[in-house]
Amino acid sequence: MTARQTAARQTAARQTAAQRTAARQTAAFKARSTHRVSVAAGLLATIVTVGLAGCGHSSTGLARITIDGQAQVTPPKGQAHAAHSGDVLKAGDTVQVTAGEAAVRLLPSGVLQLRTGTQLVIGKTPRLASGAILIQAIGRAVQVSAQESTLVVPAGVAQLTVGTVATGMTVKVYQATSHLDIAGNPPTPIAAPRQITLTPQTRLPVQTSPLQYQDSDAWDHLYLASAEAISTQLGAAATGFNAQVPANQGKDAAFYQQLIPELSDRADFVSAFDGVQHAPAAAAARAAKPGDYLIASVIALRGTHGTFTDRLTNELAFSAQGAPWGFVAIDQGVADLTGVLNDVLAAIGRAALPFTGAPASQIAIPPPPSSPSTPTTRPSRPTTPTTRTTTTTPANPRQPRPATPTTTIPPPLLQLPVPVLPGPLGAILNPLLDPLIQALNNILAGR
Repeated sequence: MTARQTAARQTAARQTAAQRTAARQTAAFKARSTHRVSVAAGLLATIVTVGLAGCGHSSTGLARITIDGQAQVTPPKGQAHAAHSGDVLKAGDTVQVTAGEAAVRLLPSGVLQLRTGTQLVIGKTPRLASGAILIQAIGRAVQVSAQESTLVVPAGVAQLTVGTVATGMTVKVYQATSHLDIAGNPPTPIAAPRQITLTPQTRLPVQTSPLQYQDSDAWDHLYLASAEAISTQLGAAATGFNAQVPANQGKDAAFYQQLIPELSDRADFVSAFDGVQHAPAAAAARAAKPGDYLIASVIALRGTHGTFTDRLTNELAFSAQGAPWGFVAIDQGVADLTGVLNDVLAAIGRAALPFTGAPASQIAIPPPPSSPSTPTTRPSRPTTPTTRTTTTTPANPRQPRPATPTTTIPPPLLQLPVPVLPGPLGAILNPLLDPLIQALNNILAGR
C-alpha cells in the first residue's frame, strides 16, 4: 500500500470518528433539550397552577383562604380537614375558624375576615351560619346571606354578626352605605356609622340606630376608636359649657356668631338656625342645649351633605337618637375630627361667661389618663396663719416700759378648693377659675 493510500484511509477514519462524535453530541443535545423542555413545561404548569390558585381562577373554586391561627374546611360530601393558607374554597365548603382569624378572598373581588368560632358556607353568595365577619368591598359589591336576609355591601366596610335564633343578627356599617334585603320588604339602607339588630321580635320595616361602639370589639376599635375618643372630649366640653351659660343666653343665632366668626360669613346661618328651631319636626332641636348648638354649628361648617339647614337638622336628630358627636361628624362627611374639637374649644374660649357657681357634678369632665407621675388633683396651697403684733406706747417717753407683744391666732378659715379641669378644656378654664376661687378665699379670710 502506497503512502498515498495510507493517508486516505487515515483521513476516512478520522472523518468517520468525527461523524460518530458529532452524532453522539447531537443525540446528547437532543436529550438535554427534551429534558429542559420537560422541566420548563413542568415549571410553567406549576406557575400557572399556583397563579390560578392564588387568583382563585379554578373551574369550581370561588375563593381562597388565608389563615392566622387554625381553621378547618368541610366539603359538602366529605369529612372536615385542616385548612391551610392558599387553599382554594369550592361551592358548598363550610369554613370554621377554631383559633385565631382567617381571611377569605372572594372572586372576583372582596374580602371576608372571620373570627374564632365563625362558620361560613362558600357559594356565589356566601352564607354566614354563625359568628362574625368583616366585609370589605373592593371594586364591586359583596353579598352575604344570613337568617333569611342578605346584606349587600356596594362599597366600604361592614360587620355582620349572627347569634342564636333569640339574639338574631346585627349589622354594623363602618364606611359608606350598605343595604339589608329582607324577604318581602324593600331594602333598608344603613349609612355609616349606624347599625341594625334583627331579632324575632323586630317589627318590620326595620329601623336603623346609631352604631353602639364597644371597645372590646377589635373591629369597632379599628374603625371608630378615634371618633369615640373625640366624642368623649366634645361631650365633656358641651356639658361644661352648658353649666356656664346663663338661662337667658344661647337662644339666638347672634350668640353663636360671636363665638364662631365663620358663621357671620354665612348668609344662610340665621335662617337655618331659626328654621331648625321652628320646624314642625324639630323636637330634637327644641331639646338641644347651647353646647349642642355650638358643636352642631361647627360640624355644619365642615360638613358636606345637603344644605346648612339640612346639616343642622340631621345632626341634632342623630344626636338625639344617642349618637356621640364624633359619629355625628362622620355622618356629615367630616374627616378631620380633631379640627372639630379644636374649633369647639376655641369657640368656648371666646365666650365671656360669668361664673355661675354650678356644682362640680354638672361639669362632666373625664379624668386624665392615670399615670404615676400625673397627680389627679392640684395640691392645696399652704396657708400661713395671720399674726398681728400690738405695741403699747408709754405715756411718759422718759420712762419707757418694756413692750409686751400680743399674738392673735385667728380661727380656722373656710378654704374653697380650686377645681382642676383636665384636658384641652381645662387649659382654657383653669386660668379663669383659679383667680376667682382665690379672690373668694381672700374675702372669706378678711384680706
